[in-house]
Amino acid sequence: MRLPFALLLLVVVGCVPLEPEETGGGGDSPADTAGDTAGDTGGVDQAAWCAEQDFGMHVPWNAEGPYGELRHQLSADFAIPLIDGSTWRLSEAWTGCENYLFIPDDIDRTASGDDSVWSKDVDDLIEASPRNTHYFFVSTQREADAAPNREAVTEQVEKALSRLDDEEAVAWWSSRLHVASVAAIDLEDEWLRSVLRSGVGEDGLVINRFQELRGMGSLADVTRNDSSNEGWPFQNNLAYAAHEARFMNMEARRQAALDAEVDPTILQLWNGEVISQYADMAVELPSAAEMATFDTFEIDVDMRCPDPEKTEPGNCGAWDYLAGFYVQADDGSWVELSRFITTYHREARWVADATPMLPHLLSGGTRNFRWSWAPEWNVQPTETRLQLRFSDQGKGIRPRSATLVATGGSFNSAYNTGREPVEVPVSADAKKVQLWAVTTGHGAGTSSCAEFCAHQHEFTVDGAAHLQEFDTVGQATGCVDQIENQMTPNQSGTWWYGRGGWCPGQVVMPYDVDVTADAGSDGAATVGYRGLLDNADPPDGAGDILLNAWLVVYE
Repeated sequence: MRLPFALLLLVVVGCVPLEPEETGGGGDSPADTAGDTAGDTGGVDQAAWCAEQDFGMHVPWNAEGPYGELRHQLSADFAIPLIDGSTWRLSEAWTGCENYLFIPDDIDRTASGDDSVWSKDVDDLIEASPRNTHYFFVSTQREADAAPNREAVTEQVEKALSRLDDEEAVAWWSSRLHVASVAAIDLEDEWLRSVLRSGVGEDGLVINRFQELRGMGSLADVTRNDSSNEGWPFQNNLAYAAHEARFMNMEARRQAALDAEVDPTILQLWNGEVISQYADMAVELPSAAEMATFDTFEIDVDMRCPDPEKTEPGNCGAWDYLAGFYVQADDGSWVELSRFITTYHREARWVADATPMLPHLLSGGTRNFRWSWAPEWNVQPTETRLQLRFSDQGKGIRPRSATLVATGGSFNSAYNTGREPVEVPVSADAKKVQLWAVTTGHGAGTSSCAEFCAHQHEFTVDGAAHLQEFDTVGQATGCVDQIENQMTPNQSGTWWYGRGGWCPGQVVMPYDVDVTADAGSDGAATVGYRGLLDNADPPDGAGDILLNAWLVVYE
C-alpha cells in the first residue's frame, strides 16, 4: 500500500516521529544512567523492543563517558537540525540495538566527479540495509555546494519511499533517513561538527550499537566498472554504505557470543602496541592439568591503524597479505594455529575458533608465540591487540591429538607426485574424529591460479573421499557475501572478488569435516590427499597452495 504523496512528503521531509510502540521510541536522556527506558518517549523498554524486533543484544546509553572524537572512542550526545525544522538527538533516539551512519556528499559518484553519491541509489540503500539502521545525510561542503546536494538527496529519498509497496516499510524507513538542514561546517553542535569534518568522520561516520565511533570505507561498486576511466574504474554506490551496517551487526553478534562464554581464561599478548611485520612473545599458559579442562580455544586479533587521528586509507596497511598466528614446537619449528588475510587500508578484528589446534598447547607452561602479517619489504606498522581465549563450553568432548596429514606447495604437474597416505592412531576412547584443513591459493599463473581459480582438494579417510571446493571463485561479489563471516567490507582495493579459499580482511575459514564414521575402526585411520584443477592434476605454473591439513581426535 502506498501513502498519498502529500502525506509521504510530510513524513519524509519532516521525519515525523512515530509513536513509541511503532518505532521503539527514543533512548535515555544524558542524565539517565540506568539506560533501560526512554527519557521522554513514554518509558519504552528498549531491551524488550530490541528483542521484539529480533535485533539481538541491547546496549544501554552511556551517559557517563568519557567521550571522544577518535575511532573506538565513545560517541557524545548531540543534536542535529533536520530539514523539517525539527531537531534529532542521539540520546533520545537511542535504543541500544541500532547503528547510525553519516554519509558525506563530497564522495563523487563517478570518476568524472559530475555528481555526488547522494544523487542516486537510495532505493538500493534501503533494500540492502538491515532494518536497525539510521542514515544521516549531512553535507561536508560549503553551503553553495551543500544546498543542491541536499535538494537532490531529499528528492531521492521521497522517490525511494514512494516506490515502497508496504505502508509499514514506508513508516519505518521515513523515520530512519535523515537529511540535515545545514552543512557540517554550520552545525551548532561543536562535538558533531568537529567529528564530521576531520579524523574519524571525514570519509563518513558510523556510531555502532556500542555507542562507539567508527569510520566508513570506500563505496566503490565492483559491478559498476567504467572502462573509460584510465585510473580506478569503479564508480561509487550509495547502497554500499549498507555493508557497514551489516558489519556492525556481525560485530554485535560476535561480542554477544564472547560475552556468553562462562569464565573464560584470557591471556593478553599485545594490547595496543604499534608493531611491524611480525612479533614474538613468550607466554605462560595455564598448567597442563588446567589446559586439559578446556574444550574451546579462540584467537582474538584486533588490528588498527597506527595513527588514531587519521582516516584509515593511507594509515592502515595497504595490502592483502597473509597473516598467521603460530606456536613454536619443541623442535624449534613454528606450527600455524590460525590463518588470516589483512585488509586493503582498513582496520579489522577477527575471532578465530582454533579449537582443533588445542592439542599443541596441552602441555601448558611457557610457550613461544608468533603473530606475523606482512613481508619484510612492506612491514605495515599496525596497532595490535591479540588475546588467547580458553574455555569449557560444556561440549562433552575435547581435542586430544592433532596429526598433520597434508601440506601444500607449488601447484604444478608434480604437485601430487610422491604423496603417500598417512596413518594416524585413533584411540579406543575417541568420541569424534575431525578432518580440519586450512587452505588458500596464491599466485596468478595459469588460469589466474591459484588465487582466482577453482582448485580442489580431495582427502580420503579410510577410503571415504571428501572434496574441498571454493564456490565463490569467479564471482565478482563472492567476498561481499562473506561480511557476516568477519570479512571487513568497503576496503580500498579489490576486496569483492571471490578467491581460492580466502577473502581480503577475513579469517581463513577452515575445511571442517566430521569423519568419525570413516576413521579408525581398527585403531588407526589412513588419510590420503591430492590437489586438483578441473578434477585433474594441475598444470605447471598454477601458483601456490598453502595448506595444512590435520586429523584431530577428540575424547
